[in-house]
Amino acid sequence: MDTTAVDSILIVSEHQNPSKIERHYGPLADISSQTTMVCLTPYESLDSITYRTVPTFGHRLVGICFMFVVALFEGIRNDYDAIVSISLLPYGCYALALRPFVGAPAHLGIIGADIDVHATAWYGPVVQAAIRRFDSISVPGSVHQQALLGFGVAATRISILSNAIDTEHYAPPPDPVESAYDFLWIGRFSEEKDPVLFVEALDELSAMGVEFRAAMLGNGAKRDEVERTIKAHDLGDVIKRPGWVDDPRQYYYDSDTFVLTSSRDALPLTLVEAMATGTASVVSPIGSVPDIAVNRETALVVDDRTPSAFADALCDLATNDQLRTRLGTNAIAVRDEFSYANARDDWRRILRTLADT
Repeated sequence: MDTTAVDSILIVSEHQNPSKIERHYGPLADISSQTTMVCLTPYESLDSITYRTVPTFGHRLVGICFMFVVALFEGIRNDYDAIVSISLLPYGCYALALRPFVGAPAHLGIIGADIDVHATAWYGPVVQAAIRRFDSISVPGSVHQQALLGFGVAATRISILSNAIDTEHYAPPPDPVESAYDFLWIGRFSEEKDPVLFVEALDELSAMGVEFRAAMLGNGAKRDEVERTIKAHDLGDVIKRPGWVDDPRQYYYDSDTFVLTSSRDALPLTLVEAMATGTASVVSPIGSVPDIAVNRETALVVDDRTPSAFADALCDLATNDQLRTRLGTNAIAVRDEFSYANARDDWRRILRTLADT
C-alpha cells in the first residue's frame, strides 16, 4: 500500500536534548506531507516539522502534563492520519488516549526502559497490555523485537527502526588524526549508564602498569559520585571531564577506544556514532548492542560487568594496535545500516502498517 494513505502525522513527544528530534523524527518528516509535533522544546533547525510548543510555567513536569491538552486540541482541530510517540510513559499513553478523539491509529517507538524496566516491574502486566494496544510498534533491534513477541504483540505490527545518525557527519576522519585519548566514555552520569564502572576499570588498568589518557563526556545525577571516585583513585590528571558536548565527533577522532559500560540500554547512539567514525569499542552486551557488536570482529564484548573484566579488555586494546585497528575498520560498516536514508525506509514500512489498520 502507498504510504500516502498515512501522510499527515501528529507527534506527541519530548526530548531534553532537542537535537534528538532531528534523528528520531527528521526521517519521518521527510516522507510525510505534514508533520506536527507537540513538545516542550522544539528543534528550530529542523523546519520540516511544525511545532506546537507547550508552556511549562517554569516547571517541566507541569508542561509534560499539559502536553496532552495541547495535543488533544491540535488533534481535534486538524485532520491527522496517525499519532506517533516514542516512550510509553507518558507519551505513548497520551497517544493511546488521543486515538479515539483524533480517529487515527497510534504508533509507539519503544525505548529500553519500556521493556527492561516498566514491562518487568510489578505493574508489568499493565504495561504489556498497553503496548499490545498500539497499531504499530518500533524497536531498535532484535532483542526488543523478541521481547514484544513474548508479550503477545503480533509480528506484523513490529518494525525495527534504525537509530539513525548523520553518516555524512559521523564518518572516518579524512586524514589520520594523532590520538589525544586512549579511552572515551560518553553518556548521562546515571545509574544505568554506570560511569563509575568506567572510572574503577581505569583504576585497575593503572594498577596493571598501563599508562593512559581518558575523557568522560556528560553530566547527570551521579556526577558527584564520579568526581569522588576519580579523586579517591587519584585519576584527576588523566581523565578529562568537559561536561556535556553537543557534537562529540572530534572526541571520537581524538580517541583510540570508545567504552560502553551501561547495565541497561537499547542501542546507544553514541556507540553507533563511535563505530561509524572507525573508533574501536569495548561494550557490555546489553539491549540490542549485540546486533552490531560482535566480539573480536566489530568490538570487544565484555560479558562480566566488573572493573577487572573491563580493565582486561582495555589493556588488550591499549597494547594491541593491530586488533584495535581491525575492530575500528570493521565497525565502519554500521554506516550502511544506520543512515537517515535507511530510517526513512523504516518509517515507510511503519506507515504502511498504520495504513493497513
